[in-house]
This record gives sequence, structure tokens and C-alpha cells, in this order.
Amino acid sequence: MSRVYVSVSSKRPVGWLCAATLVCLVAACVEQGEDKLTREDEEFVAKNILSAAPTPQYAVNADLDGKVVYIGMDVTPSQVEAGKDVKLTHYWKVVTPPGDGWKVFTHISGTNKQNFANVDHTPVSGKYPAAKWKAGQIIRDQHSFRIPAGWNYDHLEVYAGLYKGAERLPVKSGAHDNNRVFCGAVPMNVKAPLPVKRYVVAKTKKPPRIDGKLDEAQWKDAPSTGPFVDTVTGNPASIATEARLLWDNRNLYVAFENADTDVWSTLGKRDDKLWTQEAVEIMIDADGNGKTYIELQVAPNGTVFDTYLPTVRKYEDSIDAKRKQFDWNSKVKAAVKVDGTLNKREDQDKGWTVELALPLADVNGLDKPGVKVPPAVGDVWRLNMYRMDTPKDKGQLAAGWSPPLEGDFHKLARFGEIVFGNEKGEVPPPKPVVDEKAAKEDKEAKKGEQKGAKEAKKGKEAKGEAAKEDKEAKKGERKGAKEAKGEAAKEEKAAKAEKSEKKPTARAPAKEEEGK
Repeated sequence: MSRVYVSVSSKRPVGWLCAATLVCLVAACVEQGEDKLTREDEEFVAKNILSAAPTPQYAVNADLDGKVVYIGMDVTPSQVEAGKDVKLTHYWKVVTPPGDGWKVFTHISGTNKQNFANVDHTPVSGKYPAAKWKAGQIIRDQHSFRIPAGWNYDHLEVYAGLYKGAERLPVKSGAHDNNRVFCGAVPMNVKAPLPVKRYVVAKTKKPPRIDGKLDEAQWKDAPSTGPFVDTVTGNPASIATEARLLWDNRNLYVAFENADTDVWSTLGKRDDKLWTQEAVEIMIDADGNGKTYIELQVAPNGTVFDTYLPTVRKYEDSIDAKRKQFDWNSKVKAAVKVDGTLNKREDQDKGWTVELALPLADVNGLDKPGVKVPPAVGDVWRLNMYRMDTPKDKGQLAAGWSPPLEGDFHKLARFGEIVFGNEKGEVPPPKPVVDEKAAKEDKEAKKGEQKGAKEAKKGKEAKGEAAKEDKEAKKGERKGAKEAKGEAAKEEKAAKAEKSEKKPTARAPAKEEEGK
């Protein structure tokens, strides 16, 4: 398997890959060794010199200075994945032997040249270097490597070419950049990235004593961040570190607990390059704008590094030529306690703790006005924390709180979130956001509804009164009609009675006649 080398364009190295991949930070391509070939090796080389040009999956046909043609490339599997192996098969046609000193290089990047890794190798499994190529040959060159974990891009971009020292063989035709042949963009199986970490910072009534001991009740009550993880993969880290945070109206307090069998640091000046040895590190993008942030580091001997960055990897001198890099100083107070003996490399230590108090206003660095301080309960800042460890006779190791998932600690989009809580370490639910205009319109609408309802009620009552009056009127009419009818009947009866009294009878005159 080819070795993978990672490089980040910056003023200082920042990346580490997992132990499964050999990692170094380099500025140029890797020198390749040559061994004398055995008979079996020669037979193997012969099998990889083709008699006819192939039809590769990625056809390129790039001309390198009229000497070599890069025909193209095959890729297995056809869709690749971060953290897994991939096999590339390159096809080269030799027009004129490139000559002594020329070597093949292969670079990979993510989509649109995001990130970079050097996967150099000697062609044909190390058995047929470019300096031995002969005119007319078509060479099949296969090599495998592991794509760095955390490379979750849409495509894996592959570049190849020939170099000698700092010189590259010019690319006359075909897709290329900076004399690198663009071999193709291989689809990647993209995994959902790990979510960024989140931590609720409890407010403390009593500030802790900054002595590095972490023996006060405030720290015992503060929750741990949990173990820091591998910065590239997000898997458990090979070094044990965790942190705790507190705040009050003046400071942000951070405590680190680092297990370490060899505690050391020889850098003693403010703003020395602490990241080259052993240190803990905090980066704070308080306003979360993804541009301006501050960086703080503390070494096991108590030395402090701090700087303000107006944008990613740019320092104070980038905003004012009269300034120097790292010349902004915070008012941080830091203390370290070593459980063991500092700088005694031959003994076994247990670890070291760091305790610091950072004035809240310092998170703004040179920003004006910057984020408001003190924050209110519920406010959120973006922050990340790291630890660098360099054991004796070993390469540097690193762990982080919210893993950037690539070889760059300055990945602001992967910073975790700290939420400022109350003294119970709680964040009350936010009050609902009120749209004043909508609220006013709603109020007017409700007022109109109430007025309408009132008028409707009033109208209903008026209608009821009218119905009542109408009912009474009809009742009166019926009563009057009844009384009138009664009076008429009465009068008719009286009239009949009077008529009856005035009418003579038939018997009375008869009697009178008999009396005569």
C-alpha cells in the first residue's frame, strides 16, 4: 500500500491522521528508493508492459513535454469511500525516455481541490521507476492506498505527473493544473458527518482559584465534555483528555485533565510555537461568523500562546503591516499542575491539569464592537478545544473535542457550541419571538371581532325587544278584538231584550174581550 502524506498550506502544520495511515507533513514530493530487480521482479515488470494501448475508465491522453503520454486511469472500486482502500491503475506511453532523476508523483484532493494528500509511489510496485522507461513502451502501473478518514467529498480528484527535485515535466495538452495531469474525478460514497459537539456551561457564584488543581466544588459539579476524540476520524483518541467549563459575568473558565506518562515542554516565551511540542488549545469564534476568532494555548510549563485571527489562518499582520504575528495578547490567567516531574524524560508521569480564566471581552480580540459581554443565559458561542502530545521517540499525537474530520484544526464550521446556562446548568426555553406588526394586526383583528360581536349582540337584543313588542301588540290586538266581540254580543243581547219587552202578546186581548 502506498504511503499517504498530508499537507496543509499554512504557516504551521495542523493535521494528524489516524494510526492506520502513515502520516507526515511535507512540502514536496516523496523521494523513492530503487532496489536491484530479481528475475521474478523482471518477469513482473514484463507483464505490465502492454503490447497495445488500453481503453481506460478515465481517458485523458495528456502530453507531458512530448516525452510521455498519460493515457488514462482505471479505479477500483468505481465509487470510493473515506477511510477505505482504493486501487488506481495508471497507463503511460513513452515517446522518449524522460531520463535520469525523473520520478512519478500522484496527488489526491477532494471536490474542487479541497484538502490535499500525496500518494507518491515508484511505478509497477516499486520495480520500474520512470528513469528506466524505454521509448515505445506502454506501462501499466497499479498502486493502492487508503483515502484519509473524514474525506467526505462528492468526488476524489486524482492528479499525476513526473518531477525531478523541484521541477515538474511540463504538461503540453490535456486537462491539467500547475503541470499536474488531471486524471479524473472519482465518485465518493459520502457519509453523513458527525454532528458538532454541544456543551451547556453552568454559571458559577464563586470563581474558582486559578492554581491548576481543580479540587474545588465548582469543578466537581461541572459536567465533563467527555473524552476528546481523534481529530480526523472522530473515533476514540490514543491520548486521554477531557475538559470542563464554567462562567460568570467576568470570565470564561476552562479546565483540562490530561493523562500523560511523559510531561515536558522546553518553550518558555510568550507566543512560542507551543503546538510543536505539548499543549492544550482553545479556539473561540464567539459571534459564530466563521471568520474572526482567537486562539489560546497553554504548555505544561505554563507558557501561554495567544493570537487574534481576522480570518482563517491570517494573523494580526494581515490587517496592519506594522503589526507582528501573534502580537495581540489576551489577559488570560493560566496555571498548570503536573502529576509527575516536568521535563524528566526518563521517568513515568501520570498527567497534567490546566486551569484558566479568560476575560469575556477578550473573545473579541481586535473585533469592534464584537459580541456582547457578558452573555445572556441561552446565548451560544462557537468554540473548539484540542490537545497535542509528543511522547519520547514517537510522533506527535492529537485529540479534539469537536473533531474537524480533516487535518486542520482551524475548521471553524466544525467548532462545537457552548451554551451559557444558569447557576443550575440549565437553559430555560426561549421566549417565543413576537412579530410586532403581526401582533398589532392580530390585536386590531381581535378588537374588530369583539366590536362586531358586541354589535351583533346589541342587534340581537334589539331584535328581541322588537319581537316582544310585536308579540305584546298582537296580544293587545287579540284582547281588543275579544273585548270588542264581547261588547257587541252584549249589546246585541240587550237589544233583543229591549225588543222583547215592547212586543204585545196574543192572549191578553182575548181576555179583555171576554170581560166585555
